[in-house]
Amino acid sequence: MITVNDQLPTSTLLELKIGEDITDGNTLSGKISAIEISETDEFLMFLFQLENSHMIIRKLKQVC
Repeated sequence: MITVNDQLPTSTLLELKIGEDITDGNTLSGKISAIEISETDEFLMFLFQLENSHMIIRKLKQVC
């Protein structure tokens, strides 16, 4: 089971696949049934649909 949060590298979040087990380290956990990735000028938003709930992770974009 992979612990998913906003401290996880973006590359690791992008590698997650449907069927993998994830947790937020607290109360949410489950198998990924769908993944949706949205992008704005400021951040990437990952929506992981689980069997009975969903998990949203926002990653701020690095601006150099």
